[in-house]
Amino acid sequence: MPRSGPLVSVIIPTYCEEETIEGCLKSVVNQRFSQGRIESIVVDSHSPDLTRTVAQKTADKVLDLQARGVGKARNAGAKVAQGEILLFLDADTYLETNFVSEMYSAFSDRRVVCVSGILKSLERLEPLDKLFAVSHYGFTNKLAQISAHLGFPLFPSVCVGARKTVFEKVGGFREDIACAEDITFSRMMGKVGKCSVNAKATAYTSVRRISKLGKKKMYSMYFKNYVKLFVLNQRPWVQDFPHVCTT
Repeated sequence: MPRSGPLVSVIIPTYCEEETIEGCLKSVVNQRFSQGRIESIVVDSHSPDLTRTVAQKTADKVLDLQARGVGKARNAGAKVAQGEILLFLDADTYLETNFVSEMYSAFSDRRVVCVSGILKSLERLEPLDKLFAVSHYGFTNKLAQISAHLGFPLFPSVCVGARKTVFEKVGGFREDIACAEDITFSRMMGKVGKCSVNAKATAYTSVRRISKLGKKKMYSMYFKNYVKLFVLNQRPWVQDFPHVCTT
C-alpha cells in the first residue's frame, strides 16, 4: 500500500528571516523528487518582522515558537513532522533541485541514519571574498567527509538529513547550548548508525554572518566554544547565538 503522508519533512528554523525564507522555501518546492511527497515546516522563534507572514504563503506548516534557540526550533518541527526522513535546513540556504532526491537515496542503505550535503556560497562575491568562501566551505565539506569516514561525524546542520526514528532515539538536538548543537547531534547519530556525506547533494548558503561579524571574531568564537564543550566538557560561553539581520 503506497504511503499517503510525506516521505521527507523539511524543517526550517527562523528568526527575522523575512528576506530569505521565500527563496529557501521555493527551492524546496522546486525539488525533483518522484519517490513521494515533501512537506515544509517553518518554526519561527516569534520574529517581530514578517517572517511568518511570508512563510505562510508557501510552507505547509508554520509554527510560532515563543522561545529562542535553534535546537528548540528544530525539535519542535520534528515533533509535528510526518516524514520518515527529516531534513534540517537553514533559512538562508537554497537547495539544488536534486538535493532531496540525492539525500533520500543515501538512506536506501538501512545502516545510514544521517546524511549531509555539500555546501557552496550563495552570494556573488568579490574575488578575495569568493576565495575565502571557497576555502571555508571546502574545508567544512572535507571535514564532514573525513570525520564521517572515520566514524566521528562532524556535520553542520545547514542541510542535514536524519532518519526520524533514530532522531527520536537520540533525543534530537540539545536545547541547552547555542553553539555546536549541530556537531553534538551528528556525533550522537554516529554512535547509533552510519553517517555519510552525499557529494551529489549541493546546497548554497549565505556567508553573511562571517561577513558582518568578521572572520576573526567568528572563528575565534567557534574555536573557544568547541574547546570548552568538547575538550573541557563544559558548557560553551555562547548562550545566545549572534543573530545577523538579512538587510
